[in-house]
Amino acid sequence: MNYIAQCLEKFRNLPESIKKILGGYEVLEIIEKLEEKYQIQLGLLVILIAIGEIGLNNVSEYVEKKYGFNEEDAFELQSDISREIFSLLLISNNEQAISITEAKDRVSKGVVELLNDKAMAEKINHGIFALLAENGSLQDDLSKDFLANQERLTNGHLELEGREVAPTIANWIKDFIKLNGSEMFDDLVLAQYLSTSPNAKKLNLEEKNLVRRVLKLYKNLNFFPESMENKAVDDWQLIPYEASVGAGEIRDVLSDEAPAKKSPAQKTAAPKVPAFKPKTTTPTDKSIEKNKTEKIMSPIEELQEALTEYTPGSLGYKAVVQEIERLKKKK
Repeated sequence: MNYIAQCLEKFRNLPESIKKILGGYEVLEIIEKLEEKYQIQLGLLVILIAIGEIGLNNVSEYVEKKYGFNEEDAFELQSDISREIFSLLLISNNEQAISITEAKDRVSKGVVELLNDKAMAEKINHGIFALLAENGSLQDDLSKDFLANQERLTNGHLELEGREVAPTIANWIKDFIKLNGSEMFDDLVLAQYLSTSPNAKKLNLEEKNLVRRVLKLYKNLNFFPESMENKAVDDWQLIPYEASVGAGEIRDVLSDEAPAKKSPAQKTAAPKVPAFKPKTTTPTDKSIEKNKTEKIMSPIEELQEALTEYTPGSLGYKAVVQEIERLKKKK
């Protein structure tokens, strides 16, 4: 299976709610409008963003390299895709709508509760995403409220600028920024801080995981959508929560809590078997004929076969047709 076919398979495995929106008439109409405006094909690009192959924040770099866009046009296309297409995913769940007041209250004085309540965290995530899609300035307001949060997060005290201070969310973030700066950071930086910084080294595992999730929330609030890079749209979250490890569940990969270990299986003696002697066989007429008729499909043939799996007019169908046309032009 070639790369395009693999990406299409990932798209087919996304939740139906997401595929319904991205494959709906409204989005297809928007894609056609943007294709006319920028004179490029966007079906596959939208799918790559949806499955996390390309981050929303990397679209401009992608089109600069692939289509030779200048920096200004590339950024404008990125903004159009984010605002006109993917914002629809953030406002799709009206049952989980929250007010701006509730969102601000949650990040300013209700974070610890959210970190321990998965269902509530999911609701607030959807609600905040919906608000951000409608109000571009809200992200800065929520970030400021969060940075001022005075909820006590851990026991004991923090050493900050030569004095003892309360271990509040605001002070933990100040400590992290003091050591690592205020720029976008990755998981490695976060792991190093939790394992080597003087304040974090004193924490037990439960407290360390609370600090970890608070710093992830700081990252998500301050650097969205860049913080969601390489994540499929259905995995986007602002408030990080951890699920128990089990079938079909995803564990926080930075967690210090190891999954429950299974008891080792009892060893049994391997049965003795006679040494294997390969048989020398002469290919039959039928096998020779089969090898003659079998052939490796070209990328175009693979896509033409995959086309039958999509409904004409759907986003997947559109992306496959566009890719076939692109490959034919290269021949």
